[in-house]
Amino acid sequence: MYFITNRHLCSRERYFEVIKEAVNFGVENIIIREKDLSDKDLENLCLEIRDIVDKLFFERIEVKTNFIINSNTNLYLKLDFDGMHLPFRLFLDLIEKEYYFKRSKILGLSLHSVDEVIKLNDIVDKTGIKVDYITLSHIFETNCKIGLEAKGLNLLKNSRKLTDIKIVALGGIIPTNVSEVLRYSDDFAVMSTFMESKNIRKTISDYTVCNW
Repeated sequence: MYFITNRHLCSRERYFEVIKEAVNFGVENIIIREKDLSDKDLENLCLEIRDIVDKLFFERIEVKTNFIINSNTNLYLKLDFDGMHLPFRLFLDLIEKEYYFKRSKILGLSLHSVDEVIKLNDIVDKTGIKVDYITLSHIFETNCKIGLEAKGLNLLKNSRKLTDIKIVALGGIIPTNVSEVLRYSDDFAVMSTFMESKNIRKTISDYTVCNW
């Protein structure tokens, strides 16, 4: 499961509580996606998150959640995130600039079409860059993409035939449709259902039960 943050969907206090609860209840990957913040404000936010996680480390001995930064290559290196998530266009720009992608770090990309999947396959074959996962979106209608037509399950089905890279379904994934989504993808990502949840443990359980 991938959890994508959005501080606009809840109070500041609840924002940090949700992240803490997500770590506590075993969410494997958290993508910090607050792209409207300045570098300094985003750094301060990430340091607050790190302080929470460090405290959990001492409480639980081991914290297995991967923290992945969205788009900000400067903070990715400065704060030593577990990985980086990039829009496909930014990924292409970094390749042109001969950016060095560390193989020891997680690299995720946002893709939105079969054509992009085909193009990525070609890039990986030519460069040997290790891409750990791709998000394909948006699968179902979602309030985060009001006015944009959903891609539907066909995007997952068709992409699955073309690539061995881990596919993470994104967009409108809720407990009642997650089992259908996972027929054609390896994992799924959520945003609003977590950020607006009053009980993260129950929300995670709802996804898990519906995935049996």
